[in-house]
Amino acid sequence: MEKVVKLATPITLFGKPIREVRLREPKGGEYARLGEPRTLVFSPTGGYWVEDPAAIAKYIDACLVVSEEVRPALMPALALDDAMEVKAQVLGFFTEAAARIAARKSTSSSST
Repeated sequence: MEKVVKLATPITLFGKPIREVRLREPKGGEYARLGEPRTLVFSPTGGYWVEDPAAIAKYIDACLVVSEEVRPALMPALALDDAMEVKAQVLGFFTEAAARIAARKSTSSSST
């Protein structure tokens, strides 16, 4: 699965215009190596997510569908809102995977 982020502020790298960023879903091996990009923390008033910026940055780098030449220059060149959207889309892969797991569990428990 891939996601496309249309840049609000297109950039030019190495003489080439970039108007969108493509991201692929993380692979299982990356998940095993990099771990969770955020942790669910519980408190007396409920739960909330705490992001792991280092893990998120590694996932962004791993999931960018770009040439090796462009990879290290891409994120630093993005406008803030575009960088935030790239991060949100990478985190979305994990939210969507968790929803698929929950749906499978719900389906398997309702059929027993």
